[in-house]
Amino acid sequence: MPVCKSCKEEWTWGETMKKSFTLAAGITCPHCEKKQYLTASSRKKSSLSIFLIPFVMLISLLFDNSSPLFLFFLIGTGALVMSVQPFIMELSNEEEPLW
Repeated sequence: MPVCKSCKEEWTWGETMKKSFTLAAGITCPHCEKKQYLTASSRKKSSLSIFLIPFVMLISLLFDNSSPLFLFFLIGTGALVMSVQPFIMELSNEEEPLW
């Protein structure tokens, strides 16, 4: 779980999920209300994990993608990616360049 660099409080899974759906660059800490930013390594890991979903779709082209098994596997992969995201998040006080 991410830890705020200002107040050193660990976020809960629910708080992290709620904050991860924002489009703003900074995320406000639910404890101290200071703005936190995702680290560059955290953003890279997050983007790599999201590529699992298109990868599953690509693999489905090799098989019958109209089967209920494919739909179940696709939804399961999406749920897995979403549930793992909070554990990947790392925070910093300043926004870091991606490269």
